[in-house]
Amino acid sequence: MKKQTYVLVVLGLALILVSAAAAAQDKAPQVDMKKILAEVSGTYEMDMQGQIMALTFFEKDGKLFGAPEGETPEEILPVKGDNPLKFEVTLADNGNHFEITFGRNEKGEVDKCTLNFQGMEVVGPKKKK
Repeated sequence: MKKQTYVLVVLGLALILVSAAAAAQDKAPQVDMKKILAEVSGTYEMDMQGQIMALTFFEKDGKLFGAPEGETPEEILPVKGDNPLKFEVTLADNGNHFEITFGRNEKGEVDKCTLNFQGMEVVGPKKKK
């Protein structure tokens, strides 16, 4: 096989692979963030070393905000990846970083929130309306 023919075959295969990858990406399920934000909005009761802290999340202008009761809400940012229920925030007043993951029950309803910070993990149930 001539070198030119070999190069053309390799380029053709590369183009086919890139096209296939793009087609697969187009078929990937799109995440409806408006629906996700509505599902995670609510108050969660976090047991912080024997003290129950009410942590409230809400949607405003297509963004998620949250804060413990009585504190100024901060924007909670989605984490890129496979889990649309995973978020993070770095607090403006002290620089503490929190990873926040919401969880679903067997019915598919968001019913809990997990906070990871400073090597600790706290899980709290969503308060019933």
